[in-house]
Amino acid sequence: MTPEMQIPEVHSYDAVLQRAKTKSAQKKPRAALLELSAPDALTALMRAVSEGLVEPVLIGSQSKLEKACADCSIDIPDTKIIDTDNDSDAVRTVAGMATDGEIDMIVQGSVPSEQTLAMLLQKEQNFCLPGKVVSHVGVLKPERYPKLLMITDGAVVAQPDLKAKLGLISNLVRVSESIGINNPRVAVVGAVEVVYPQMPATVEGAVLAKMAERHQIKGALVDGPLSFDVAVDMFAAHSKGITTSEVAGQADAMLTSCIEVASGIYHAMALYGNCEIGGVVIGGRVPVATNAYSDSVDARFNSIVLGILASC
Repeated sequence: MTPEMQIPEVHSYDAVLQRAKTKSAQKKPRAALLELSAPDALTALMRAVSEGLVEPVLIGSQSKLEKACADCSIDIPDTKIIDTDNDSDAVRTVAGMATDGEIDMIVQGSVPSEQTLAMLLQKEQNFCLPGKVVSHVGVLKPERYPKLLMITDGAVVAQPDLKAKLGLISNLVRVSESIGINNPRVAVVGAVEVVYPQMPATVEGAVLAKMAERHQIKGALVDGPLSFDVAVDMFAAHSKGITTSEVAGQADAMLTSCIEVASGIYHAMALYGNCEIGGVVIGGRVPVATNAYSDSVDARFNSIVLGILASC
């Protein structure tokens, strides 16, 4: 008989939303929507406004905004609108506002996330903070997993080395704590659960686990390498002889070896795992609520909620 997994008090998006409402009741973060022609993004932001979560700022083409509102019957309340000529101008504007402390978070609009981030993370935008790793954290609630599952990095850091992975874990911890999960259980994902020198991901997984054991990594329980099934299924872990890990079978978060693995897991779970999803980019001057272009209004709203909690 396998032991019961430890389930945090916050284990659903409903609980995450309640934390965001509590935070926004103290002070509503200023949320800047970047480019304005995506009806789903506008609808998600207006939902956040109607629930008293954010103070909106709209940055982009006002004519596109008016067309999107007319086409989809979206009602925009009295809101600050900054009219820009093109995507590049919109990104420069929002980056400057973040640097000057005029906004607290950014919401991705009609520009695809890879283009938004590529422009935003350019050195001249001054969005990145010195010495900090900028990374994406996806937060999933699978139907058959009894708690939230975070994953990084499926959008920003393509091929993290060991040093970068330490920064990714730090960002995971920050997001985890913001949503109410302290000391998260982080699985460093590999193809197998043993170390093979010819498989660098297994070597780095073991190194990170040992660093955590010796308190070089703060705020998280880290183990690796662990395959996907061993990370989230207690029976699979015990079947492979992993019986003493504090992470195996009950991971709160996954750190993968490359962007393809994280993105693949995230989108596969979203498409076929009946998941609630959301994602946020942190490590810059303000968090960025991001989504795939095809994501639903609910997914975009979830990302805004994550951005609220990650904001200062």
